[in-house]
Amino acid sequence: MKCGCQLSQRTQIVGLPYHLKPRLLSGLKKSELEFLMSVAKHRQLHAGTVIVQQEDPAEHFFLLTSGQGRHFVMTDKGRKILLLWLTAGQVFGGASMMEAPSQYLASMELVTGGCVWMWDRQTIREFTSRCPRLLDNCFSIAVTAHVAWFVASQISLMSDDARGRVAHLLVSLACAIGRDTPSGIQLDITNEDLSAGANVTPFTVSRILSDWQREGVVRKGRGKVLLRNPFLLAPGEPETTDVQVNTSAF
Repeated sequence: MKCGCQLSQRTQIVGLPYHLKPRLLSGLKKSELEFLMSVAKHRQLHAGTVIVQQEDPAEHFFLLTSGQGRHFVMTDKGRKILLLWLTAGQVFGGASMMEAPSQYLASMELVTGGCVWMWDRQTIREFTSRCPRLLDNCFSIAVTAHVAWFVASQISLMSDDARGRVAHLLVSLACAIGRDTPSGIQLDITNEDLSAGANVTPFTVSRILSDWQREGVVRKGRGKVLLRNPFLLAPGEPETTDVQVNTSAF
């Protein structure tokens, strides 16, 4: 995957990919942004790379500048549970910003090839002490995105049946990582991914998607799901095709 980051001949970061405006950097002065880039390390990684490992010491903070990723945890029985999905412009590894040494609560893997900017714990903590705006941005992201996602997921898990949980997950993913096409919103996701994210079996996911395909709501492909109209997945919601696809949410 071609890197969109702007690098000097010595591979020092000098700019973001064009059109990317991360919430993390919102409101920073030019001098602050230039310093933050000068102390960041740039990494270009392949799909499937696990960047952060659950329960490892939280020693680095990251900004995803291209590609897609997702958080996940492994249960004691070896089951993989998918959590928050990430797109370019989003951050992870926030536990490294805490005063007391901590561990990562979840792993983070790249679904596609991509790039990250990386700061060690000491550097990012020293910078936030001099730049409160960066810390405010991190709090804003944590509350309006991460906590809001967790609350919505818990409500779905406690109140929806299997069909409702799969529908909730598909609509959430459509807003987060969906690609707008003339036929609908395209998601590059497998039945196994949906199974892990909605807490149902792959067989149940396959059956539900087959039902929706017969109803004309979705179209299945190998490792892909096309949502013709996501609002048809939620009974009682107004029918519309005006769905905002999130390409640079953070």
